[in-house]
Amino acid sequence: MKNRVTKTFIVITLLIYTGFSALAQSKTWSLGPEVGVSFSNYGTDAGSNDLKAGAIGGLFLTYSIENTFGVTAKLLYAQKGASFPSSNTKQTLNYIEVPIIGRFFVNKVGKFRPNVFVGPSFGFLTGVSNKVGSENRVTLDNYTNTFNTFDMGLTGGVGLNFLIASETYLIVDARYTHGFSDITKAAGVVNNNSLVVTAGISFGF
Repeated sequence: MKNRVTKTFIVITLLIYTGFSALAQSKTWSLGPEVGVSFSNYGTDAGSNDLKAGAIGGLFLTYSIENTFGVTAKLLYAQKGASFPSSNTKQTLNYIEVPIIGRFFVNKVGKFRPNVFVGPSFGFLTGVSNKVGSENRVTLDNYTNTFNTFDMGLTGGVGLNFLIASETYLIVDARYTHGFSDITKAAGVVNNNSLVVTAGISFGF
């Protein structure tokens, strides 16, 4: 399983950097903020759990041309975790998330540029908290005793880019991230799964 995951990441990374190196001289950088909402849960051996809503936001940087390919790197604060209806508990895992995705645009130019994207995503755990019912959220001080601090996954989805001013786009992304890492130090394997919808403004330069 680990060998297949490693091979998948190598292939995707090579595809992204091959496209990156093939970009022509007519190139464009764009930078901007994005915010949104995530719906996450635990998979594999986590047991019965449901989706939990969380906040996500940060910055992105895109390198592209007026063609059909671009590379986007994001630096995000992302809330993941899950809810457990049987105990009326919501667990939140706070990550600094860094997705690096290759974007494949349907059209070369235009006021509306739909695209699909895929790439690796890397997460760095910064905190964990639990909320039971209507009680106040409780922060786990020694979360590194229970949780692994690094999370690696594969993310992919659909983007909609709308031109709203010169070199300025409104960008709406919807993506799913499947985690490959075991996020806990307990017995069994538990991974993160999340569906994210974000909106942002891209300023070209």
